[in-house]
Amino acid sequence: MNLYTLQSLSKDYGEGDSLVRALRNVNLEIPSGKFVVILGASGSGKSTLLNMLGCMDNPTSGRIFFEGTDITSYNKRQMTQFRKTTIGFVFQSYNLLPDLSAIENVEISTEMAGLSRKDAEYALALVGLSERAGHFPGQLSGGEQQRVSIARAIAKRPRVLLCDEPTGALDFETGIKILEVIKQIHMEQGTSVLLVTHSQEIAKIADIVIRMRSGEIISVTGNAEPVEPCEVVW
Repeated sequence: MNLYTLQSLSKDYGEGDSLVRALRNVNLEIPSGKFVVILGASGSGKSTLLNMLGCMDNPTSGRIFFEGTDITSYNKRQMTQFRKTTIGFVFQSYNLLPDLSAIENVEISTEMAGLSRKDAEYALALVGLSERAGHFPGQLSGGEQQRVSIARAIAKRPRVLLCDEPTGALDFETGIKILEVIKQIHMEQGTSVLLVTHSQEIAKIADIVIRMRSGEIISVTGNAEPVEPCEVVW
């Protein structure tokens, strides 16, 4: 069974002369357990697609099935529950609460999922930040803050990790470390990963590359031999 199946998916913003068609009749199947990159230039619709997959927004038309269940039929409560239990989000901005320590930021996720502090500590250990657990965001580097946001996303043990330009605000070396963390989580936890990027080089680490342009899927290709993040240069 596929992780996601998309049928004739479209998303419009605005109306009349200001209408913007962000997604245009997208049909797509995404298998489970894969590292998938959604590749495209700014404005191609890749972030809009990611938001649809994460139940962050509703499509204008079409359907999304998650493991055979039509999630486009969900009401707001069901959408919230789906995000809470199934999806982990990592964004370009870290979205950490400045008055909470690293471990406390991660605990927001575990508490919502009914898990313990040990789960939050384990997530921080996975991203290599156990020794920084008591530090506040302002005391952490950009790369460390992004690793905290990844720990927060994975602490609730999501089935899917959705990453929207997670290296966009980081320098090259720090970006590589973030990609290594995400790849490690995928390999060790078996988490399905969908990562949005505009970088052809970053796409080389994926099992599957979905290319987008002007709200449409223009190709879906597999990487026979995905490279390691340390081999990527952009």
